[in-house]
Order: sequence, then structure tokens, then C-alpha cells
Amino acid sequence: MGWNDHVDWELDDAINDLIDEGLLEEGTPAYGVAQQVIHSGIESLSSDQRRVWDKYVREPLERRQKALEVQRVIDSNPE
Repeated sequence: MGWNDHVDWELDDAINDLIDEGLLEEGTPAYGVAQQVIHSGIESLSSDQRRVWDKYVREPLERRQKALEVQRVIDSNPE
């Protein structure tokens, strides 16, 4: 096993998408919490960190996922 076997690469990509879309900013507490979840899992968060995760990372991720699902439906319907 390598040093990065525990990294959640799918979440890493999703977080980078939030950054690219201006929904999350590098250097903020929310970004730090997101990086911790990527590398150590959500169970590694303290209760304060979990509140930051829920409000500033999880909620935008869920909204983005819903928007992507709607766009896929629109794109799959030619009319």
C-alpha cells in the first residue's frame, strides 16, 4: 500500500470543481476541512470542523451535484 491509498480522489476532484467555480476558496477554514476529509475521512473531524464541513463544503457539493444531474437530463433530451 502506498502513502496515498487512503486519499478520496473523487472528493478531491469535486472540491477542485468547487474551487474552479468560485464556491470554495483555497486558504479558508472550509478548504482546510475539505482537505482533511479528503486525506483522513469525515470521521477525523471535530464537531466544530464538522459544522464547517456541513455548511461550507457538503451543502455546496450537494447543490452542485443536483445541478449536474438536472443538466444531464436536459442534455439527454433533444427536444
